[in-house]
Order: sequence, then structure tokens, then C-alpha cells
Amino acid sequence: MRSTVLSKKEFGFTWVDVTNPTPSELDALASEYHIHPMYIQDVLQAEHLPKVEMLSDDNCYFVIARALDPELGTKDFQSINALSRKLAIFYRSDELVTIHRSDFPWLDEIKQKYTQTQTKGPAFELVCRLLKQCFKSFEPLVFKLNDDLDFFEQKLFTNEKFPPLAKSLYSIKRKSAVLKRLFAVSEPVLEILQYNPDAEPAAQDAKDMFTRINTMVDEQNERVSGLINLSLAVSGQRNNEVMRFLTIYSAFFMPLTFLVGVYGMNFEFMPELRMRYGYTLCWIAMLLVAGIHLAWFRKKRWL
Repeated sequence: MRSTVLSKKEFGFTWVDVTNPTPSELDALASEYHIHPMYIQDVLQAEHLPKVEMLSDDNCYFVIARALDPELGTKDFQSINALSRKLAIFYRSDELVTIHRSDFPWLDEIKQKYTQTQTKGPAFELVCRLLKQCFKSFEPLVFKLNDDLDFFEQKLFTNEKFPPLAKSLYSIKRKSAVLKRLFAVSEPVLEILQYNPDAEPAAQDAKDMFTRINTMVDEQNERVSGLINLSLAVSGQRNNEVMRFLTIYSAFFMPLTFLVGVYGMNFEFMPELRMRYGYTLCWIAMLLVAGIHLAWFRKKRWL
């Protein structure tokens, strides 16, 4: 599938957008726009990471950016390739070729804006807008992960029972780590935004969007790590409280169990067996021992 979105006659440059092309269509495109076959191989590699290269023609740049997979939905992801889809850009001052396998909704909106409103400007400005939207496409996912963190944070601090809390936080941490790696490897893409001063506002918008999302992802990583550590600490504290209660409970009954064990022995000549008030005295002794323990624990502030 191949379509020419903008014509050089009307807009000053040509924009050719290609969706899910076949190898033969890519070869024809490379021949028409003088693109080296090596770069076509990069386009065919779905897992290729973001990069910027200047082609043999000093006025031509090859950019690979990655945008959120529009079909991700609720699927889990554990790699950059599972999270995002590639957008390849070949840019000259009067030509722009974009190649992608997925239909990005925001790309259709840019097409409509340029074709319906007759928006004009240098090709580099359009490159900046495309890169900005690639970065911005991850914004809903970052917001969703933040909402999930708010939910689990509330569960943690309100002491509500939520059995899979640690597992859920770890799942968020994995996703956030993938986002962090993606933006780390996307930093070279910012280099192209320094090359052309003709579209400085658009280039600055793209850089600001990258910085904004990248900062949110960094904060998210720190936050989820802190919550995981806090969850483990709270879990350890709860275990300590249980052990503390059991220890105090056992300390109360150990001397009482000793007394019961002594007077439970069936020796014939035990002196207290025939005492008239032996049963009463035994109860008094046990209550006295329990009271001494209670007073001692309160003095030590263990209760």
C-alpha cells in the first residue's frame, strides 16, 4: 500500500506515506527516491531500535522512531518490540517518505490537518510533528500505569487486604522498565531536531514532549520501586506483629503451664494434694504470676 499525501507543487515538498509495504514495493521506493538498500533492510527489521543517520547525500537523513502499538490494548508486554511499532522516516528538504506497518490514528490526523486545512511549512517541521506524536503516543500508557500505582498505593496505606499486591506492583515495574529502556534508546532521535533552525518551535515542542514523557517514566520507576520496598517492609512489619503477639501469648502461659504440669503429676506423696485450700491457692498463684507478667510487659511498653 502506498499513498502520496502532499505534493511538491502545492506544499513545497512531497510527502509519501507507505503502510505495510511488500519487499518489492520497498525496492521500487528505494529506486525512485535514491535510498540505499542497506536502509531498506533496516526498515524490514521490525525490532530495529530508534536511530538517526545522515545518508551519503548530505541533505538526506534516515530516522527510525518507535510509537506505541495501536493494537496493544490490554495485552501485557515485556519488550520494546511488543510495546511499540516502528516508524521509518527518510527526509530531504523537498521530500519526505514515511514507512510503517501499523496504522497510527495520530498519523491520520496529521494527514487530514495538512490536506484539509492546507497547512504549509518546511518538511522539517512535519518531521518534528511526527516525532512529537511518536513520543506523545506513550502518554496514555504512562497515565494508566500512574493510575494503577495510585490504586495500589491506596490499598497499601489503608491497610486493606489485597493478596496480589506485590505481584501487581512487580508487573507495573516490568512495564515501566520497558518504557524506560525505550526512551533511553530513543535519545539519539533528538539529534535530528538540532539540525534545522527553520522549524525551531516545532522542534522545541518535540524535545519538550520527549523530556516530559521521559521524566514521567523516570518518576514512575522510582515510585514503583519505592512502593515495592514499602510493601515488603509493611509485610515484614505485619509478620513481626504476629510474632510479637505469639511471643507475649506464650510468655503468659509458660509459667502457668509449668504449674499445671507440676500438679498434674501422679506421685503418691505430693504434699499439696491433701491441702484443703490447695486448689484455691493454685489459682491465686497462677493469677499472681499472670499479673506480674502483665505489669512487667506494660512497664517495658511491649503491650
